[in-house]
Amino acid sequence: MPHSTWRCNCGQSRQLPSFVAQRPNITLQHVVPKRYKSLRSSPIVCSAPACVEVDESVHVGQTLYGRGLLSRQDLPSGKRLLSVPFSQLLLLPDKVDPSFQKIQERFLRDHGELPVDLLRFIQGEARWDLRLTAWLLWLATHGSKFWKQYIQSLPKEHEMTCLLNYSPEEQPQLQWLASEAAAQHTWAQDSHTSIFSSQTGLLRSLQLANTLQDTLWAMSLVRSRTFSEAVQSTDLALMVPTADLANHSFQQNSVYALRATQGTFELKSCQPIKEGQAVCISYGADKTNAELMRDYGFFVPGNPNDRLDLAVSSWQQHAPVVAKPAQLLFKALNGSPAPLTEEQRPRLLAGPFLKAVGLAGKVQANKLLIAGLSRKETSAACAEDADLSRKLAAVLSLPVCKSASVVDGSRTTSSFWPPKSFTDSGEPALRTTLTSRERAQQRQAVDMLQKHCKSLQAWGTGPESDDSFADSSAGTPRQRQALRARTDHNCLIQAAHSVLETYKQSMNQNVVLSRS
Repeated sequence: MPHSTWRCNCGQSRQLPSFVAQRPNITLQHVVPKRYKSLRSSPIVCSAPACVEVDESVHVGQTLYGRGLLSRQDLPSGKRLLSVPFSQLLLLPDKVDPSFQKIQERFLRDHGELPVDLLRFIQGEARWDLRLTAWLLWLATHGSKFWKQYIQSLPKEHEMTCLLNYSPEEQPQLQWLASEAAAQHTWAQDSHTSIFSSQTGLLRSLQLANTLQDTLWAMSLVRSRTFSEAVQSTDLALMVPTADLANHSFQQNSVYALRATQGTFELKSCQPIKEGQAVCISYGADKTNAELMRDYGFFVPGNPNDRLDLAVSSWQQHAPVVAKPAQLLFKALNGSPAPLTEEQRPRLLAGPFLKAVGLAGKVQANKLLIAGLSRKETSAACAEDADLSRKLAAVLSLPVCKSASVVDGSRTTSSFWPPKSFTDSGEPALRTTLTSRERAQQRQAVDMLQKHCKSLQAWGTGPESDDSFADSSAGTPRQRQALRARTDHNCLIQAAHSVLETYKQSMNQNVVLSRS
């Protein structure tokens, strides 16, 4: 088997699984996410299992996001931090691969004899996450001392905050994520009934899950803690004790790899790590908070990948799921702007708008640059300041174009500049002044977009009221996490409203100056 080289697991794009290509009607809720380790705040044991080799320079301790791996001393780039032998991890190919059969049999032998029904299912054609869920449920009651020790250290189902864990009664608290959580939970419930249930499931002879909570526990652990790697062109899913303590950061300092020739899974630093700093990998460089909450149960304050849909009040889609007094819901629905046609869609002129918010002419490849700062300096500033990161994300959410839209009958002429394809390479300098007609158009566009911002906040608690409770210890872990997530999302909406207000004030000041 060829040596598995180190690679930076930063969320590179992968093709959709084959079953998605064959069934184009499958919704996003049922597409298996890219797999990167989960972040969590649940208590775990503070020592690694005996068979896991952890470098003495690293220990388990408290981080910003709960338990994680911390450095005891300054570490150089390229330092091996831990090593887990093949015999102490779970590994499955994404799909049936005859060429991988012998390797898979070796892993199965390392974990002892498995029931025929379980072995057939694990080696079958079900989705990788369902097969790994079955294996984990089996180990929970029949595993070796090593696996029982590891499983006892894992969070309980009531502590887990992936979207599929939210019950119908809890889903309304997620507000903007309520519909996604409903779809996730329904899928998990159907999988429990048809596969894992000790009463009705395909694997009922194995007595894997007596309750839905048993299945939700295993499914959310598989979803949130599984690594992805490739060996001999075969995509693999792995559960790796202790290595799954590595937390997430968009500025990762470590990477992982499956070292096939050594028979180990290893974690290695890719940047210098200071004493006391958390060991972090990336769960995906382009993950939004919606994806992070769906797959891992956490969010990043001021996530630079987040975007708002201001073309229509998308929260209306969630109204049937969200619990709200009928009178308030009716008022919010009727006070929300109607969907807009392409001709009616508000557009902001890039030159004057970006100048007004301190970003004029500094746009490149979907990465806004703060005036006077380089791309690297802008990224570092946003990493330290969640409010600044939200500001840039809000600007990228807004419909920006190079020239104003002029409607002539059914024909609309404009040079629209989609937020995700910003580039100033080879482009002439943007005009930053406005004609009288353009100023009137821009004011109308700002008013319309601000109205949409308010409509997005109309159905839930605002950032001020949510923020006062966000750090409260009251409620369940899922209630607290839902509150924090919607607070952060409301802050992004408020950031969009604020940059629009800045633009409006700038236009008013320019009018005064021109008259004087």
